[in-house]
Amino acid sequence: MLYLAARYLREAGWSDWSVLQLRAGEIPLWLFFQPGQDAPAAVGKFSAVPLWRERLRCECAALELLRPAARELSVPLVLFQNDSDRGFLSLQSGMPGKPLADELSPWDDSRLKRHFRVVEAWLERFQSLVPPAGYADAALRLLLPLVSGTAPPALVEAAAGILPLLSAVPAVAVHGDLWSRNVLAAPGRTSLVDWEAFHYGAPLEDLFTFALGMVFRRWPDIDRSANLIWDVFFGRSPLATRARAACARSLSRLGLPQDLLRPIFLMYLIDRITRVHFADNAAMRVFAGHYVAAGMPRPWEIEN
Repeated sequence: MLYLAARYLREAGWSDWSVLQLRAGEIPLWLFFQPGQDAPAAVGKFSAVPLWRERLRCECAALELLRPAARELSVPLVLFQNDSDRGFLSLQSGMPGKPLADELSPWDDSRLKRHFRVVEAWLERFQSLVPPAGYADAALRLLLPLVSGTAPPALVEAAAGILPLLSAVPAVAVHGDLWSRNVLAAPGRTSLVDWEAFHYGAPLEDLFTFALGMVFRRWPDIDRSANLIWDVFFGRSPLATRARAACARSLSRLGLPQDLLRPIFLMYLIDRITRVHFADNAAMRVFAGHYVAAGMPRPWEIEN
């Protein structure tokens, strides 16, 4: 399918380029560089696997939705897409910058501070430029049937019980996979890539994901990874302190009461458990069991 991307580039006036092929999970990536450039001018993605084909379709749909605000948000534009019996191919504009560092220590406060500053500013623009779609209770209703049998029954029951609390909470645009490697930092510019998990959900979902993604490690011992998740949301590290403060600022900016922190966190857990292809899914399910055993408190309310 690479030839289709090359044909598009020739028709768009490109006469000379080089290609770097990488792999992101099950998706091969083609980075197209024009002469003299150190950042790709275009990025191609392809998959014939049904799950990943659907994710690529969702990404293209999300980027088309975001097109009116693409410049302000610094997100890719869909240049070309092809859906055939061979697979799904998309070609997007390349974005400048380098990914933020991940697998940080929860105690690395200087870098954590910089990361939060970058992402909080971007999220504020994102949520102000992209209108909500309905309310969070409707989004949660769609998730509940998907976690039957995979999440602790008490967690599902608690999530069903908070539906009335979420009925006045806007279902905001959510990147869905906002971890450090999807944030490209360049001088005076922050770009977000990999939009396959875009959806509408509760505020704070992206902040929770980002806080965890900065330090998460997929250890061979799943319990060890689950304990790391616990420390993010219930520890006393600089990361936990900064995540708590960022969530409080976000709720205040959106005019939402701080009491919504626990309901939104419950919705976040349900959402993450449904995303079985994410690297943290197994550890997240173990963490959910620990969370239920602790009485499902507000994040950062207890310390173990």
